[in-house]
Amino acid sequence: MKKLFFSCLFIALCLTALAQDKNVVIDKIWTAIGGKQNFEKSRYIQFTFEVKRNDKIATSRNHLWDRYTGNYRFEQTNNDKKQVILFNINTKKGKAYENGVLLSDSLNEAAIKKAYASYINDTYWLLVPSKIEDPGVNTTLIANETIDGKEYQVLNLNFDKVGLTPGDQYWLYINLANGEIEKWKFLLQNQKNANIFNWSPYLEIGNGVKLSTSKTNNSNNSTISFPNTKVLQKVNQQIFIKP
Repeated sequence: MKKLFFSCLFIALCLTALAQDKNVVIDKIWTAIGGKQNFEKSRYIQFTFEVKRNDKIATSRNHLWDRYTGNYRFEQTNNDKKQVILFNINTKKGKAYENGVLLSDSLNEAAIKKAYASYINDTYWLLVPSKIEDPGVNTTLIANETIDGKEYQVLNLNFDKVGLTPGDQYWLYINLANGEIEKWKFLLQNQKNANIFNWSPYLEIGNGVKLSTSKTNNSNNSTISFPNTKVLQKVNQQIFIKP
């Protein structure tokens, strides 16, 4: 009986220690991007999501997000057709324009759905460090890994039926000294092979917030970058109303 008691006690102490270690790592990640308080006070985030393959731009999407109200401005140009989608990420309602002309109801709904999917994808690529404590995100601190002679702490993320692709799984490779994420490995729910992107060093984007604004996959010569990334304290609210 005593042996069982001490075995259970040992397991409980180990689990407690692991949870404490994980929380320390998560705190380091928050500190690296400027702290949770600075991020929460950053109301407006502006950025361009740009995909380059073999040094050619394959995708470019402009975003402006009011994090307090959920109002959103999304812009993209395809085949000389400029789309501006003005919607709210909470209600998923809004208006979609193409070359300045309001789209019909059915096309409007489809355009907002696509813009919302881009919001989910593109903000995640930029803001992963701020999303590790979101509802439905499970985090596990696994064994350290050494890559190219450098040791990293590794945080695994999986999801409880949240987001558009809840079967995705991520591994964040964290600098032991400063808490910056330097590599991101992910296995998407419909894929068999994982991809890994190397992150550029963090840059301040305003209000004390720091983020990596370039992620590169050396295996397929692709880069996802975020030019024009800024935290804005004020914007003209008409930008969420007029195309």
